[in-house]
Amino acid sequence: MPRFIWKSVQSFHITLLVWGLVTVGCIFYLSQWMNYRQVAHRVDSLETQRSFLVSKLELLEVEISYLSRPQRLEVLVENTMRMTSPNPAQYRLSWVDVSSAE
Repeated sequence: MPRFIWKSVQSFHITLLVWGLVTVGCIFYLSQWMNYRQVAHRVDSLETQRSFLVSKLELLEVEISYLSRPQRLEVLVENTMRMTSPNPAQYRLSWVDVSSAE
């Protein structure tokens, strides 16, 4: 085989190897970039969901503070359950009551 043909075959193999490595590198880079984009999209989605849940939690805390106000509970108890406020005299204990409970 003449020398110039052998050198051209060798250069073809080297060129083929270089282009193969470039192609593999490009495919690897593309796969990493697509994975990065998927992760970035998922992070954005989770941040949006988190901000929605934080605002919902703040709203629930406001509702809890409104619903558990003592004045509101007294009105509910008096109107709905027809109960009256406790009389402090009912809860007066003497030593006789405490000692007889034992």
